[in-house]
Amino acid sequence: MISQRPLGETLGAFADVAELLTAGAAQGLQVRSLAMELPLDLRVARGASGIELVGDLPQFLTRTAFDPEPARLVIVLEAVPAGGAGQ
Repeated sequence: MISQRPLGETLGAFADVAELLTAGAAQGLQVRSLAMELPLDLRVARGASGIELVGDLPQFLTRTAFDPEPARLVIVLEAVPAGGAGQ
């Protein structure tokens, strides 16, 4: 069985997308916003450092009646002017 990542690692992987957008800007790519809605399997697990929240993309495409429905993670990344908040 493939072990799932702690939720923090999963969210960090999605945050890396923002860095890719910055790198794309140097190549002339202009992305003002990016929205992702993804299924996420969440559970509480005992890890090496104690109890942790584990959250990762679902491992299987199909679900049985015994499987809980996945949570929905919505991430919206938007460009903000360097001088302050967006309008």
